[in-house]
Amino acid sequence: MSTGHRCVNRRTVLGAAAAGAAAVGLSACGGAEWYPADVTPDEYVVRAVLREKERMVARYETAIAHGAEPAELLERCLEHHLAHADALADALPDDAGPAPEPSPEASAPALEGPGLDTPLTAADLLVLESSATAARLDQAAAVTDAGLAQLICGIGACEAGHAHLLDEDR
Repeated sequence: MSTGHRCVNRRTVLGAAAAGAAAVGLSACGGAEWYPADVTPDEYVVRAVLREKERMVARYETAIAHGAEPAELLERCLEHHLAHADALADALPDDAGPAPEPSPEASAPALEGPGLDTPLTAADLLVLESSATAARLDQAAAVTDAGLAQLICGIGACEAGHAHLLDEDR
């Protein structure tokens, strides 16, 4: 005897419930404005690039103080890195507090390398500039704000120029 009704199996009901819950969950996020931490993903990237810039500035200052050559080129590169650090600091949100202290695990370098007070040669700085240039593409892709992506790409382009100039001077 047929009643004209079809039975809905349990999988169909569970699948529909899961899809509905996912849709409600996504709409509850509030879009791009919602993030469950004090630091947004964009701010996290900007702070990471700023920390890298601060380390690069320290390395250039140490190299220059120890007489690394070509001094004039290294000083110009240092000026660029200082300007980059200023631009990155200006890009942080107005309500951004001081950078949170990284945990000991996060601050430990993945590979042991020379300390910031170890004088580097121009060839060493060339390697650092090349590495920084490569990192900027991923960092620019990680931000959602087009202006921040442009800033990070511009910094990477300048670092590529530094690498080129350091390489030519060898």
